Amino acid sequence: MSKEWKIKLVSLLTLLGTIGIIAIIPDRITALKNTLTNNKYYQISPEDINVPLVVAIDTLISIIFLFIQVLIGVRLQRRTGLRSPILESLVYKKRIPKISKKWMIIGVLVTLVGTILIIILDSFVFTPLIDIHKDEIPVTKWWQGLLAMFYGGITEELMLRLFIMTLIVWLLARITKKEKEGIPNSFYYIAIFLTALLFGLGHLPSNVQILGEFSLIILIRTLVLNGLLGLWFGYLYWKKGLEYAMIAHMSADFFIHVLFMSIFY
Repeated sequence: MSKEWKIKLVSLLTLLGTIGIIAIIPDRITALKNTLTNNKYYQISPEDINVPLVVAIDTLISIIFLFIQVLIGVRLQRRTGLRSPILESLVYKKRIPKISKKWMIIGVLVTLVGTILIIILDSFVFTPLIDIHKDEIPVTKWWQGLLAMFYGGITEELMLRLFIMTLIVWLLARITKKEKEGIPNSFYYIAIFLTALLFGLGHLPSNVQILGEFSLIILIRTLVLNGLLGLWFGYLYWKKGLEYAMIAHMSADFFIHVLFMSIFY
C-alpha cells in the first residue's frame, strides 16, 4: 500500500506545501480585514469576528485539501509519465538523477523574460485600457513577496502541475485508452494549456474586486498575466520534472513581487 501510494513522497510534498500555506498567513489576515472593511453588501468590521481564528481554520482546511491533491497527483504520476525525480530519489534513497544546471538556468532566464513581458503588457497595454491609476493597485511589500515565493513556487505547483495537470493527462489517456508510453504529446500540451487557463480564471474574482468591475479586457488581462508563465512551468514539469517547475515559479515570484516591485513602486 505504502509503495503503491508512495506515502513517504506524499508526506514530504505535503510538508513542503504546508510551509507555503503558512508563509501567506499574514497576507490572508490582511486580505480578510480589507474585505470586511471595504465590503459594500454587509456591515461587518474586523473587530466583530476573530480574524486569526478564521484564518487558522481556513489554513487547516487548505492543508487537508493539499494533502488530498498531492495524494492523487503522486498516484497518477506513475500512469502519465510525469514525475518528481529529485525529491522521489531523496525520499526513497535511490541514486539521485543528474541535476541539469543548464535547464535550471534556462528555466530561470525564460521566466525572467516572461516576467518582463508581463510587466510591459500590464503597463502599456492593459492598464491604459482599464483606466486605473497606479496608486489604486495593491502593492506587495518586499517581505510579503519573499513569503509568497514559497506559496507560489511550492504550494501552487503541487496544486496546479502535480494535481490538475497530471489529472488532465490521466483523464485524456483514460478516455482514449492510452498507456503511459503511448500517450501522445498533444495530451500534455492540452493539459499545460488548460492548467494555465484554470489558474488565470482562479484569479478573476480577486481581480474584479480590486478593479471594481468585470469586462472583457479585465478577463483577457487576468488570463494573460496569470497564465502566460504557467505554460512554461507546465512544459518544465513535463520535460524535466516538478522540481524544475518549482524553481522557475519561485524565481517568477521573486522577480515580480520583490525585484521589480521594488524598482517600479
